[in-house]
Amino acid sequence: MVTRRFRIQPAEVAGGRRPQRWRRAQALLEFALIAPVLFLLIGATVDLGRGLLIYTTLQGASRDMARQAVLGYYSGSNTLPPTCTTLPSACSLGALTNGAHQLDGLGMSVVYQDSTAISSPPGYGSFIANANPLLPGTITLAGPINASTVYVFVYELDARGGNPNPRWSCPSCAAASGAAVRTNGHQLVVVDLKLQWKPVLNTLLGIPSTITFDSQTVGRLEY
Repeated sequence: MVTRRFRIQPAEVAGGRRPQRWRRAQALLEFALIAPVLFLLIGATVDLGRGLLIYTTLQGASRDMARQAVLGYYSGSNTLPPTCTTLPSACSLGALTNGAHQLDGLGMSVVYQDSTAISSPPGYGSFIANANPLLPGTITLAGPINASTVYVFVYELDARGGNPNPRWSCPSCAAASGAAVRTNGHQLVVVDLKLQWKPVLNTLLGIPSTITFDSQTVGRLEY
């Protein structure tokens, strides 16, 4: 007499499938392999969007400041409210440099300094004049520069003989060059905003490099 023995296996093993707990472990392993790349892509996308927002806001700030700088009652100072009491309706306006504070809401700081010489930029930048005296020169940030900080440059281009070109705001030079920041004659005024931005991913990954945003606007004085 022949006796046959049968061993009953679970249906999923008999059908060639792994137990459910094995499939869960495999899914967790696959996610662990893919997650770093996925999170990196998401972070890069968010960083890119924030960078575009910062740059767009920087452009808007430079345009707004240039539109104010060409007005006669902003000719006295870049850091003080304008004298506009002679207008038919007295105005209440802020300083020209307030325009750069549009980036405060994005976590940026603003730095502006008057120059110590009428023909020299502020200490945080260097200036190379254009071969054409009626075109803006090249400004490069100099010295210790902080990330997430807007550096403001405002100057006048005046190619008339005997006048400083460019003309920077220099209160200490008033005795020799006059108290006005900008002089009449429909000259050109240049507003140049520079910002070194460090993406969040660079910070998380320990990458020291930054991206320099630059927005320059040129306007013609209305007086």
